[in-house]
Amino acid sequence: MIHRATEVESRRARRDLARETEKVSAKRRWLWIASGLGLLLIVGAGLAGWRIIADGNQARASLEQAIPLASQIEAAVATGDVASAQQLAGEFSKLTADAHGATDTLVWRLAEPVPFVGGNLVAVRVAAAVADEIATGLITPIASVDIGQLKSPSGGIDVDRLEELSTMADGIVNTLAGAQDALAAVPRDSLIPQVQQSLATFDGLLAQLQGPIAGVHSALAVLPAALGAETPQNYLILVQNNAESRGTGGNPAALVLITVDRGNVSITQQASALDFVYGRPEPIIPLDPATAELYGTKVARYVQDVTTTPDFAESAQIITAMWDELYDTPINGVVSIDPVAMSYLLNATGPVGLPSGQELTADNAVDVLLNTVYFEINDLQKQDDFFAVAAVAFIAKLTAADDVRAIVEQSSRALAEGRILYAPTDETQAQLLAGARVLGAYPASNETSTLFGAYVNDITEGKLDYYMRTAIAVETDVCQTDGAPTFTQTMSLSSTVDPAAARSLPWYVSTANYFPKGVISTDVVMYGPVGAQITAVAVDGVPTAFTQITHLGRPAAKINVINQPSSTHAVAMTFTGGDGPFGPIEIWTTPMVRETPVAVMAPGCQE
Repeated sequence: MIHRATEVESRRARRDLARETEKVSAKRRWLWIASGLGLLLIVGAGLAGWRIIADGNQARASLEQAIPLASQIEAAVATGDVASAQQLAGEFSKLTADAHGATDTLVWRLAEPVPFVGGNLVAVRVAAAVADEIATGLITPIASVDIGQLKSPSGGIDVDRLEELSTMADGIVNTLAGAQDALAAVPRDSLIPQVQQSLATFDGLLAQLQGPIAGVHSALAVLPAALGAETPQNYLILVQNNAESRGTGGNPAALVLITVDRGNVSITQQASALDFVYGRPEPIIPLDPATAELYGTKVARYVQDVTTTPDFAESAQIITAMWDELYDTPINGVVSIDPVAMSYLLNATGPVGLPSGQELTADNAVDVLLNTVYFEINDLQKQDDFFAVAAVAFIAKLTAADDVRAIVEQSSRALAEGRILYAPTDETQAQLLAGARVLGAYPASNETSTLFGAYVNDITEGKLDYYMRTAIAVETDVCQTDGAPTFTQTMSLSSTVDPAAARSLPWYVSTANYFPKGVISTDVVMYGPVGAQITAVAVDGVPTAFTQITHLGRPAAKINVINQPSSTHAVAMTFTGGDGPFGPIEIWTTPMVRETPVAVMAPGCQE
């Protein structure tokens, strides 16, 4: 019995030992499995991290290479180099597609919730996706545009193609807005400096594209209808004579009516200042009281003075009323151009032949139209006839020109200088063009642009402003003060009339009816920022009395300056305060015969 009991206990002991051994083995197996899984997770995380780093570097490198190409594409399109634009667009698209593909992966998205790191990953992925969308919806369409193909088989402008481009521009604008919204939604406070800098660079690129795209979009929105795509349009063109300065250019030397029907232009009527009522007793239409106070009612009583005010919309209403008094033709818009702008456009069209056998070229048009003619023709009617013939010949040459791209380039130059202005009668056009320089309308606030105006109106009676040189400077502490800022605008006026030759000037250049031969009398009108007050005016450093008038929503004052031959005077006007925030300083001025240099001194402001 004892032996049997011992045997049973021995078997039990062996079973218990076996069980314990099995438990130990099981624990060891699970330990090895857990250790293996942990090792795999560590290796996987390391591999994922390595992959994310590699993909991130690829995305960053691709985007850094792509961003500069956008400016190159814009330049290629502007110069009409479509082949280069399309090649660069292809490179841009490939780079942005690479960046998008590198960041739009499962591994990348799984890592985005990780604290500290995830926000940077989200930012890079969004930037890459936006860049790819920009490539598809903005860069590639822009690169496909060939301005040179806008000419229709009939010789006019292809309005059907313009309508196609307008639709394309709608898509481009939407793409740009969506891209800016997507980037703006990315939280940036926790991003590492490198990612923050990359996003800031991308923001800068989109901001750089926004202005030109908005301008083109606005133009394309109105051009088809304006060029008679739906019904013929009539436009009255004023050719302003800068030798006798007026606010937006000069005395209207010639007026030409053109009709545009589906992009084809014809000259339908013309007139000169002598055809209109001279010195009517009352304004032909009611004037803005501030206009009358600042410039006098002559603005709406003499055709020669309709452009005295810088408010071109009001000038257009006045000249339209005067035209309606003589003719039965409805006006759809008024366009202003000057001989300097004509000289720019002659670079695109080539010389214009005149019935007299003369040629107007880019090099001689300004001198011939603004000075030489008065030495060669003494009769006022014949002078006006000469201007009318020259204007008609120029317009005919311009409308028949084949190099649309060159015309657009030269027009852009003239537009930037305020030498081409447009006032539509159609309210939809006016709204679409709101803010565009071509309208000549001041912005209602200082937020987008802190805009100053400096205008000259000749009251000498003659054509002496051919010899006038002007320069403008604005100095401000707006970026250095916490209080009310001050702005001082200074305009210098220099007469280049030779004192020895003054008495020999032709009568129509210097009539000497009101001032001695060669003396130039100028009314200078300056405008300041919205909400500012004029606190001081000085001529050549000597304080001068002034009367502040609120015109076009801004403070303004008029100061008369008399220039003897070969003399210089300077008018300085100081404005204090204003309704901030203040955008970049911009200056609009009367387009003179010669370029007016402009200087801005704003210490502490970004360039």
